[in-house]
Amino acid sequence: MTKLERLEKIDPQLIHIPCGDGNILISNTLQGRIMAEIKGELIHRFEADLAENPDPDNFNNLGGNSLWPAPEGGDFAFNYPPNGDWYVQDGINKCQTAVIEKGENFILIGKEFELLNRKGNTLKVTLRRRVECAVSGKYGVEALRYRTFETLTLAEPCPLDKGVISAWSLEQLPGAAGITGFGRCTKGAEAGINTDFYGDPLVRMSFKGEWFRFDLGGPNRLQIGISSAAAPEFIGSFDPARGIAVLRWTPCRKDGKYINFADNDQKNGAFSAADQFSIFNGSEELNFHELETLAPMTLDASGSVTGSELESETLILKGENQKIIEILTGVFKVPAEFFC
Repeated sequence: MTKLERLEKIDPQLIHIPCGDGNILISNTLQGRIMAEIKGELIHRFEADLAENPDPDNFNNLGGNSLWPAPEGGDFAFNYPPNGDWYVQDGINKCQTAVIEKGENFILIGKEFELLNRKGNTLKVTLRRRVECAVSGKYGVEALRYRTFETLTLAEPCPLDKGVISAWSLEQLPGAAGITGFGRCTKGAEAGINTDFYGDPLVRMSFKGEWFRFDLGGPNRLQIGISSAAAPEFIGSFDPARGIAVLRWTPCRKDGKYINFADNDQKNGAFSAADQFSIFNGSEELNFHELETLAPMTLDASGSVTGSELESETLILKGENQKIIEILTGVFKVPAEFFC
């Protein structure tokens, strides 16, 4: 049984939205995760064994595209209780989503839940994910392009000294070794990279003007953030073992305030980083990577947090490696030496 067939068995109500050369898949049973398939092959990472037998006491990292509340670490962390170790709260890990509205080429799902932050304050949150098929160009390979509009809305405005929240989308994909991550920052790539995560990712990076290359793999987890101040255009990854490239976009929003979303001490506070994108490189044991988009917080007239709004777009290309490289270098102008 393929992973797609196992997913459909786990969630008989799995939503299929035809898109390009495949389908967008949305699972309310699996907390509103989004996945994509082209000709029966799941593009996203999917841990079918864990989905069939979830751990009732710990986080079930199943893969797919999931929406998270940031920050993970720091004084206002959602992944650290006031006294305790890293965890994922039930509102994210266990609470299912439900269909709110459905059209021919889109779905709107959502849920309501509570989050406790490290300060000890509880935030009541309404989550919404609108997923729709987007128009894709004719690239000469199999392609699928979809768009998401996602919101985390607080029931009551939260003063900045009580809590912060940012919408954070993780596109989790199989593998790390041999995969090339890349991106473009229109104000210069090298100065726009935030390395305050795990280890030293710079040893696996190279730069060419507006462009950066991040060689994924290696024994350790690594991560980079791409600052909104660098005016990043998009990020992506190319996996030659699977013949798959994935690109992601999110606009820089000027109507909010970016935060430090990361799982670190945030010694300079919640506003010490303002990343718009991130790429996560899993260790050899984890064997996955993530292309992440981040949104700023929305504030009311008093400066209190009201929520966060995130718009993202994902393009998946599947085909012969040489043809995909020609598309990346010809259409999207990624430097050819990144794929030598």
